[in-house]
Amino acid sequence: MNPKNPRLKYKKIWQFPQDTHDFIKPLITGRSLHVCAGNSLLCDVRVDIEKQDIQDTKDGFILGDMFELNDVLKKKGIKPQSFDTVLCDPVWNLGYHVRHKLIYNLRDQIKIGGKLIWNCLWFPSIKTMKLQDMYVGMNNMAWRNVSLIAIYKKFQAQL
Repeated sequence: MNPKNPRLKYKKIWQFPQDTHDFIKPLITGRSLHVCAGNSLLCDVRVDIEKQDIQDTKDGFILGDMFELNDVLKKKGIKPQSFDTVLCDPVWNLGYHVRHKLIYNLRDQIKIGGKLIWNCLWFPSIKTMKLQDMYVGMNNMAWRNVSLIAIYKKFQAQL
């Protein structure tokens, strides 16, 4: 028996920690889309490659691939640039060679003046979007990942 008697807490995977959820929720405004939603019920429309038990297709969940976002949403009658807020918590070890495809798929769903809430360890430079704010969710544990949240705002490109 371990003298420290560790206790493990289990929870469903593919969800934000509660503190992260509570921090992000008030940042979401207007019509909203959550890509890589997992178990999260944040946002009006939620897309993930895998349907979790909590998700309901009658309540905004769409089964789909983040790399085919335009086609996935089009099949549901949703046009590009339809969202005021897009939230994404992608796979953090996503290969460098495909990151740009995800970013541009997300950007194309945001209205001019809308925002992208990005929770990831890597921060892209996105044409027609400007980094507005960045937050770091700290914890008191040794050698744990932190939550890094960036807020981008979409602007009209100058021709």
